[in-house]
Amino acid sequence: MLNDYQCLQCKEIFEQWSKTKRIPSPCCKDYVAEKIISGGNFSLPGIDTAFPTAADKWARRHRKANHHNLRRLGIPH
Repeated sequence: MLNDYQCLQCKEIFEQWSKTKRIPSPCCKDYVAEKIISGGNFSLPGIDTAFPTAADKWARRHRKANHHNLRRLGIPH
């Protein structure tokens, strides 16, 4: 299974085929990398003509739930 991992030393993110939660870090010797949950590789349409407010409602709800991540990334919320 292809998963995303983050090195616990330098915080580099990379993909690796593995089923385990921790693997040896390929970038920093003698350190481990831990499996992380990453965003999917897809996009959602901004407007659905059948439900024009559904996309806006979804965006508001997710922006509110992720305000701490948005602030950390410097994205206005």
